[in-house]
Amino acid sequence: MYYSKCNVGYVLRLEIGEEVQEAFRQFAQAVGIKGAFYQGIGTMNRAELAFFCIDQKIYERRHFDGEYELVSLTGNLSTQDGVIVPHSHVTLSDRNYQTFSGHLVSGIISVTAEIIFTVIDLALTRKEDPILKYKGLISPRRIHLKVDV
Repeated sequence: MYYSKCNVGYVLRLEIGEEVQEAFRQFAQAVGIKGAFYQGIGTMNRAELAFFCIDQKIYERRHFDGEYELVSLTGNLSTQDGVIVPHSHVTLSDRNYQTFSGHLVSGIISVTAEIIFTVIDLALTRKEDPILKYKGLISPRRIHLKVDV
């Protein structure tokens, strides 16, 4: 992985064989990021995606092996119990231009990935939601705004 500091955070370039989520963890640890949002593009040859089923309160998972364009990667970086947590969603495209999307569990870069990390001045954390049983984002200094629907 290579990275450069810029006015809004960092530009990263992941390389062949790197696993995206682990690379994000190592990068955030190395430069001391406590909260960020990111987006990127690239290529993958292996990925595991998940879909959160609200009724069952579980993630259904599916593996993808082959050549895929990483059409879109977006997410945020937080911590849970002191551990860095990248929360990423992706859209992948195969040779037939068919797309697959979901929560990125893991993904291996096949050529490159180009990512912009926008660092924010809040230390984001995750905490398990007692009702849905997923780990939701918590930000400090948050204000609850009730919206009538």
